[in-house]
Amino acid sequence: MDEATRVLEIKSINAWTVFKLALVAYLVIGLLFGIIMGLVLAVAGGAAFGLEDNNPLSAILGAGGGFLGGIIIGLLYGLFVGISGGVGAAIFALLYDLFASFVGGVKIRVKP
Repeated sequence: MDEATRVLEIKSINAWTVFKLALVAYLVIGLLFGIIMGLVLAVAGGAAFGLEDNNPLSAILGAGGGFLGGIIIGLLYGLFVGISGGVGAAIFALLYDLFASFVGGVKIRVKP
């Protein structure tokens, strides 16, 4: 280790800030997957309703219903992933604080 670096130890992590950051990150990821699910359900809904009869309106209504259902499922999925990811990350931060009090925190090398 040269003279220009210092070693610092992370002794505690604020669980609330970890929760907020993880909530936003997982929410964005969940919503992106939800949009993809909505598009897939729209195509599947249009295909399923289009096979029933030869009426083109059935395929359009099926695609619209599939897309709407997919968006609702996508929003709920994003919300669930965001909240569960945030809670999981906060629990991890609390466990880190507990274990770091016994064995010490993670040491990092930084330059001033």
